[in-house]
Amino acid sequence: MTAEASPNPPERATPTWRIALLNGLNMTNLGHRDKNVYGTIGSLQELEDLVGDAGELFGGQVVAFHSNHEGDLVDFIESDDSFDGYLVNPGGLWAFGEPTRLALSQTGKPVVEVHFANIFATGHRSTFTQSAAGTAMGFRHHGYLGALAALVATLSAESAAVQR
Repeated sequence: MTAEASPNPPERATPTWRIALLNGLNMTNLGHRDKNVYGTIGSLQELEDLVGDAGELFGGQVVAFHSNHEGDLVDFIESDDSFDGYLVNPGGLWAFGEPTRLALSQTGKPVVEVHFANIFATGHRSTFTQSAAGTAMGFRHHGYLGALAALVATLSAESAAVQR
């Protein structure tokens, strides 16, 4: 007699934190870019699903937004103040996205900057880094998961400290 094994999926935590996942310019062609830099992620939607599912496991609700237009990103940030924190891959805005960086900074909420590649290794500096709580670069799509875990842990620790 063979017992059928049923894997027990991990329990999903009750959403505590609302996290905005912002992806900027030049992210719609994921899956068609250099696999050595961008890894095996097949599309922007696949990335958003991955981060959203991880957010549920970590106790957060992830709301994804993407635009190739900086004004749309700023409008999104300024239109909803219910987010507890932000993950942002500015894409092509890393070099000149001051309006988006400023809008994020003005929320007063923690921002974690994420890049598939380590842009610092190329000698570049991102305008977002100066006001980000942290950065995750060079880990392909895995960097998003690390950034999300760190952001949720930081929010939880700060919340626990306030409640003491």
